[in-house]
Amino acid sequence: MPIVPRGARPFFIGLLLLGSIYSKIVDREKFKWNYFLLNSGLFLFYVVSLFYTDDVDYGLRKLSTGASLIVFPLIIASMSKRCLQYILDRRYLLMWLFIIATLLLNVVAFIIFSFQYTFNEVILHFVNIIRSDISGLKIHPIYLSMHIGIAMIFSLFLIHRGLSWKKMVILGLINIVLIGFLLIMIKKGPIIALIIVSGYLVLMLKNRKLYIAFGMAALSIIATIIFVPKVNDRFSELLQIENAQDEVTSSTNIRYSIYQCATRVLPEAGFLGFGVGDGKNQLVDCYQNQASFLAINTYNSHNQFLGIILNVGYLGLLAFAVFLLFHLIRAFYNRNYLFIAILLFYCIVMFSENILERENGVLYFSLFINLFLMLDYDFKQKTRREKPLDKIITA
Repeated sequence: MPIVPRGARPFFIGLLLLGSIYSKIVDREKFKWNYFLLNSGLFLFYVVSLFYTDDVDYGLRKLSTGASLIVFPLIIASMSKRCLQYILDRRYLLMWLFIIATLLLNVVAFIIFSFQYTFNEVILHFVNIIRSDISGLKIHPIYLSMHIGIAMIFSLFLIHRGLSWKKMVILGLINIVLIGFLLIMIKKGPIIALIIVSGYLVLMLKNRKLYIAFGMAALSIIATIIFVPKVNDRFSELLQIENAQDEVTSSTNIRYSIYQCATRVLPEAGFLGFGVGDGKNQLVDCYQNQASFLAINTYNSHNQFLGIILNVGYLGLLAFAVFLLFHLIRAFYNRNYLFIAILLFYCIVMFSENILERENGVLYFSLFINLFLMLDYDFKQKTRREKPLDKIITA
């Protein structure tokens, strides 16, 4: 998916949905209503909020962007147990594909930019040109950093499973390149989330190879943060918090000013919020007095949990929390560390980004969460020997 142009993604997702529905019909299985309603609850709250929001047009655009929140639950709820098991059995292949696709997106973009700019200019301005200068694949660096974080988490699971020395070398080289791009973009949220989640996995999985891999990666990142001035300056912003006054300010100060407005507006949101079309508008009105450039650039809440309260109130946040906690507790009970790692990574980043309000965030969150939580279920005793496509091939 990372190297599939944005305009083509709905086509492939649509094919997956049709295949899921067909598998349900062939295997004569019921639609998983409980699963669907629990996992699409937040999106359903957004739909209901259209009835009391004022800016319906903007609300509809936000629903279109966040459609993955209902599409992937629909796909998994429709898919037969046999097909789900078939896919889950090949999850390590899917991890390799995602890692390689993420690598290609970074490297190919860098090569394309090298024809237009000098090497030093590409290094210096990569965070800006990656979101504007590559048609069909442009992506905000925060989401590209999140892709790298997920790819590196997948790498830990591949190492834990066991690899030949050749594949280990290849995976190691890939991750060195990915770490390089991660530090070029210097997005603090994904880096902090990656370190926390990787440390947790190393402790839980108790694998000697993981200790070595994590130790080397963590030391290289920490050393870069300490000794590279540009990277050090970005992380030092976390200790220099003040109100944002103009456009020449740090991302930390911007968020500080945003959160001040958010705390003023939240009491008025109540149980139902302002509606999916008006939550952001309430913040923009507050920005007019706080810092005018925030209003000009129409910044969102930069905290997904605050964003949910503004849009659909504390009731919507409760529905989202129930969804997260239900699956997290079940995953802990079943030692589904893959699901736990992915969920924790995204949740940590949610404290500084509205990842469910951007396509490159919500698409991957919904895809990975809905797929990997199915590892908590055992379908093998209920499946037949045929592969999922056997009946089509026979026909």
